[in-house]
Amino acid sequence: MKIRLLGPTVIAFVLVAIATALGFWQLAAWQDRRVAEARDLTELTPLPLDDVMSSDDPFPGRDVGRPVTVEGTWLPDGAFYVSGREYEGRDGFWVVAPMAVGDADEPAIPVVLGWTEEIETALVPSGPASITGWLQPSEGNGSFDDDPTDRVVPQLRTADAIQLVDNDLYSAYVVATEPTAGLSPAELNALPEVGRFTALRNLLYAFEWWVFAGFAAFVWWRWVRDEQAVERAVADSPS
Repeated sequence: MKIRLLGPTVIAFVLVAIATALGFWQLAAWQDRRVAEARDLTELTPLPLDDVMSSDDPFPGRDVGRPVTVEGTWLPDGAFYVSGREYEGRDGFWVVAPMAVGDADEPAIPVVLGWTEEIETALVPSGPASITGWLQPSEGNGSFDDDPTDRVVPQLRTADAIQLVDNDLYSAYVVATEPTAGLSPAELNALPEVGRFTALRNLLYAFEWWVFAGFAAFVWWRWVRDEQAVERAVADSPS
């Protein structure tokens, strides 16, 4: 490359690199804001479960992941396990204990106490209690329970759980924010849906910067082509 082309080429390269980097920065900001919106609800101050839904209510879609407090009584012999749950790459089970909201004969809500690699009944609590957890909708992944006689289910679905519990059940379950001693934390399966237009401006800015980078590269290419054309014309012309 000739010396007089070097300066403009360096400037064009710097402009393209800066615009491309700014585009990726705006793309990352778009992704981060959408993730933040999905998780914001989980950081709210917990509300009493009865303030969010009753046992007869359908699941409140806007409250997916909302922290709630539940006060009641653990149902004796009501614990069951959800298979196929992973924690740090290991396969295991969720330990689930239904809690009657209020008195022992009131409707109950399943509470995910945590994750375990092996089924351990000694980890299941009993008696009156109060617990804080994230509200989740009943699952429905299409899994089939190949052994209905045990207390292990492939999904935390109200229709499956009600066969293992004598009380009526809420159309939801709660994932405890603090796992029971001896258990590992259970991860949330469902988070609030992100709005279609959330952080759209950041996404548009990303495309805008990339268009600018492409335009800068095009201008440089045209300028180099024109300079080379002038050189060829001068070289081909009579002395």
